Amino acid sequence: KIESNVFCNLPNLLEIKIEKAINLEIIEQDAFQNVPSLKYLVISNTGIKLLPTVNQIHSLQNFVLDIQDNIYIRKIERNTFLGLSAYRVDIRLNQNGIQEIENYAFNGTILFDLNLSGNSNLEKLPNEVFQGAQGPVFLDISETKISFLPSIGLEHISKLVAKSTYNLKKLPAMEKFRALMEASLTYPSHCCAFANWTKQNVALHPICNKLSVKEDLDEYPEDRFRKRSATEYDFPTDDLHPDFQCKKEVQVTCFPE
Repeated sequence: KIESNVFCNLPNLLEIKIEKAINLEIIEQDAFQNVPSLKYLVISNTGIKLLPTVNQIHSLQNFVLDIQDNIYIRKIERNTFLGLSAYRVDIRLNQNGIQEIENYAFNGTILFDLNLSGNSNLEKLPNEVFQGAQGPVFLDISETKISFLPSIGLEHISKLVAKSTYNLKKLPAMEKFRALMEASLTYPSHCCAFANWTKQNVALHPICNKLSVKEDLDEYPEDRFRKRSATEYDFPTDDLHPDFQCKKEVQVTCFPE
């Protein structure tokens, strides 16, 4: 096991990789604390049964959390990622054994890329799973048993991937996808709904908003974790979908046609 305080108060640590440790079954709750420069945490191919506690990391960087190929992880609880980073987070949870994700699981994050693919026993995303989060922008639910998408929290999605997601036979109303530019789906019939639909971006994507609290937060960085949710921040401008130009009228590219 990895004990408490192993990765604690390390201001210059940028990256942690824990890989190919199939005999690792426990990462204690306080193993990761106050690592403000951390950008990349990888935990893959281990024997852990619980998602590690990451909400005390308090990174001040754009952050990639890569937890994959841990087949005994079954559940993602509410507020799991609250306090992970004050900036953008990419959360890769693919190829685990996840069966359940609770409402508010991603609360408090500026969630850019969320990959849930390959969790073959994951059957649903509850309606409030993205409540309190800003995002996701990219969502991948390929090779899961998800049968419906939440009606709340889809407005930021620029790219949706749902390949070999055979239980997803019905999509939410098109109007829910305010920022969608590209979709890779399982059934061609779903793309028919997008084919002749030119949506009006009445509510432009948050990246179009030039007003930001970034300057204030740079001056008072300790205020970052006093925010109640990530909805008070703007998305960073890098790495966005190349076709997203804050247009008021956009057409969705969809596969298979």
